[in-house]
Amino acid sequence: MSVCIVDAQAEHPSGPIADLIWTVDKPLMTILFGTRDRWRRVFASDWPENKGIVCHKQMTLAVRNQEILGVLASYTLEEFDEHFIHTRERQGRNEGAEFRKHLNHAFDLMAELFPHGLEGSYFVFDLEVSSKARRLGIGRQLLDVATSNAKEAHCDRICLDVAADNDAVQFYIRMGMHVAVETRISELADRHGVGTHLHMVLPVRDSAE
Repeated sequence: MSVCIVDAQAEHPSGPIADLIWTVDKPLMTILFGTRDRWRRVFASDWPENKGIVCHKQMTLAVRNQEILGVLASYTLEEFDEHFIHTRERQGRNEGAEFRKHLNHAFDLMAELFPHGLEGSYFVFDLEVSSKARRLGIGRQLLDVATSNAKEAHCDRICLDVAADNDAVQFYIRMGMHVAVETRISELADRHGVGTHLHMVLPVRDSAE
């Protein structure tokens, strides 16, 4: 059966999607949420919402025979800012005050690590394909969705952030992306071993348009 690219619905099971997102950047996810089980709980609470950086409204899925093999979360920068504010206000509220305090500090570090992006950018927040479905063209299909969304929103470029040692960097380069900014945050590197991250960009509109 072929892979179908579909808009996510609240009825899609949150667990497999949470597991895919966890693998995008495990060191950072561990800093943010500690364990995958906690991340699954937080994600399950966020998933059915209509607003938030990991709610179903902003997600595209790659599905084969009802199995979720890939996920894309993408936004205009204006949408991302709005969703991020909502997420920061509510995410993890069921996990207790101490965790919320930790999460707020972690969010501050993420804001330092990831450049905001230029005006006119379309932001790919998460793009991940299951290890069992690599080399099927799913990553390219999901990035094509982001490109189409970016053009529809009259954006000039797609941007995303990725760990410099992530194998996905080579995929993004093959897709035509280039490194615009390298960032390293001392607290993350010295205390948690999180190294350099790359802000990568893909032009989607001709400058003459």
